[in-house]
Amino acid sequence: MDAILDLLRVIYEPGAVFERVREKPKILAPLGVLMLAAAMVQLVQLPYVRAAIAPMLAAIAQQNPKAVEMANLFTLLSIVIIPVVLAIFTVIWAGLLWMMVSMVGGESKFATLFSVATYSGVAFVASLLVVLAIIMVKGKDNLTAQDLQPAIGLDLVITGAGRVADAVLKTSNPFSIWVLFLMALGISVTHKQS
Repeated sequence: MDAILDLLRVIYEPGAVFERVREKPKILAPLGVLMLAAAMVQLVQLPYVRAAIAPMLAAIAQQNPKAVEMANLFTLLSIVIIPVVLAIFTVIWAGLLWMMVSMVGGESKFATLFSVATYSGVAFVASLLVVLAIIMVKGKDNLTAQDLQPAIGLDLVITGAGRVADAVLKTSNPFSIWVLFLMALGISVTHKQS
């Protein structure tokens, strides 16, 4: 239960949470809760997604009715896909953290770094909640497919930079910076690295 409460505590006292992670890493319970939270956000977002892509599906339905069935299936599967992607990226980040700590000469402990990556996932779920709030404020009637990925990063400041540049600018947002901060603090506390 403490591991789950630490998901909330990592928001306002991350140093203390990572001290506990250093003593005893926890992975499964916090990762499971994060995956469940991501699935719940996707479930709440589902009617908005359907409303946003309805005009596009209507146009496609005239040419290929099976494509509409596939699109509906994919929107339902997003409830499962997003949490699985979260888990996969958590493992990838843990591996990257392990390699980074190993390269600077520290004694890296994969389980501890996996736990650090897991607790850093709170920022990802927070970003999903912010996107959901933006979509809900916009309302089902006014949504377009582009509204499903609202600007919350540098793409707010710099617009029309091109597809690749827009994708890079979208990833530069407060939540990605928060993830990096949590991971850096987690390494610093758990592995006594500067």
